Amino acid sequence: MNSADRSSSSLILLVMAGLGGFLYGVDFGVIAAAEPYMKAMNIYTDGQISHIVGAVLLGGLVSSITAGWLCDFFGRKKMIVASAVMFLVAIPIVSLSLGSYPFLYAGRVLQGMSAGYMAVVMPMYLTETLPPAIRGRGTGVFQFCLGLGLVVAAGAGCLVATWYGASDKADEVNRMAAWGANFWWTMIPVAVLFFGSLRLRESPVWLKKKSGGFEVSQLRSLNGSSGTPKPETRNAETLLRRRYVIPFLLACLVLTFNKTTGMSSFTSYLVTILHSAGFEGIYANWGQLAVKLTNMLVTIAAAALVDRKGRTWLLRVGTGGMTLGLAAIGCVFFAIERFGVEANNFTGLLTLFSFSFMQVFYALGPGLCVWLVLSELMPTRIRANGMAFALFMNQLVAWGLASWFRPWVKAWGWSSMFFFFAFNGVLYFVTSLFIPETKGKSLDELENLFGGDCKNR
Repeated sequence: MNSADRSSSSLILLVMAGLGGFLYGVDFGVIAAAEPYMKAMNIYTDGQISHIVGAVLLGGLVSSITAGWLCDFFGRKKMIVASAVMFLVAIPIVSLSLGSYPFLYAGRVLQGMSAGYMAVVMPMYLTETLPPAIRGRGTGVFQFCLGLGLVVAAGAGCLVATWYGASDKADEVNRMAAWGANFWWTMIPVAVLFFGSLRLRESPVWLKKKSGGFEVSQLRSLNGSSGTPKPETRNAETLLRRRYVIPFLLACLVLTFNKTTGMSSFTSYLVTILHSAGFEGIYANWGQLAVKLTNMLVTIAAAALVDRKGRTWLLRVGTGGMTLGLAAIGCVFFAIERFGVEANNFTGLLTLFSFSFMQVFYALGPGLCVWLVLSELMPTRIRANGMAFALFMNQLVAWGLASWFRPWVKAWGWSSMFFFFAFNGVLYFVTSLFIPETKGKSLDELENLFGGDCKNR
């Protein structure tokens, strides 16, 4: 493949990465604007509402269990197509089933499965097809468009609230219509992803692996790497080897802390949180849009920095600043809940500022680098199953938090939840200190990163 063809191919891959990230962002972001309408209609209890919100994450949990095997059996391309199809089927079910808990729950689970498969297969596909020099940029595009999906979902929520009325102002008929309107528009970008994914080429790493001729040394020709990898035998490479255990555990910890700091809960409940902090009506929707727009804009800067400053520097700075922001939000709610400070527009603005501060550092580090850590640290022979298991831990924690979020807040208060998230931010920062730099390393160099050769660390 000449340089022009290679550049064209890389551009197509970056576009598809963007569409995949957009699907993931929309999948998780759309509920934040829709959930207050469901609550206002008094159809379900707090526990049932939390479980409906968390059903997307249960779907992600289910997909993470099977994603590794399915990606290895069917290939990366087919799983990208399947993710889009699942989303296209789920949206009509969710939009039309607000009065039926079983159907609504099932639709939300299917919606989450589509996002879960995309979260595994797209970073894996990019790692195996993009040249090392722009691999970080590809993941940056995925994360940027994930943020764009969140922004567009929040913006759509503002338009819906303007047209039908905010959740605390609209009548029952408009609340029902607003619920569906928050979902129906998502069919358009997902249809584009579906037809675009049909034109993708399959991962060369998967094709080699499927043919039975894959060896680590062949990564040199597939990814433009250099050097002479140490010969390995298929039987000798097991998950229990040091070169596998350490990166596997680091990836699991990073993905777990990425959720125990509360990001999935913020994505799903941000409008409700801002209402509780003092904003009324549509102001909470606009506040959500501001936070998610901040995330998207900072991701642009992070994508430009990740291949220059490196993954670990961004991750450490990001987790440190994010933890401070979480603690600040906890302090605002502590003043409201324990000292009787009135929740009004001022406390709402303080909460919004703290959220924006937290989001800046999350987007700068964890938001982008978590996907690189996951895809780059995993050795090739365990990448599919290793990524799937790490994502399983990620989704298990996220599902637990989202599914019991409202009952926990009712029992403990908002301040306790945010202080808990800040404590996990401290643990996240400490974990980041043990992650080695992977910037600019080819896949065969990454294979030897934990192999005991000091000069490769």
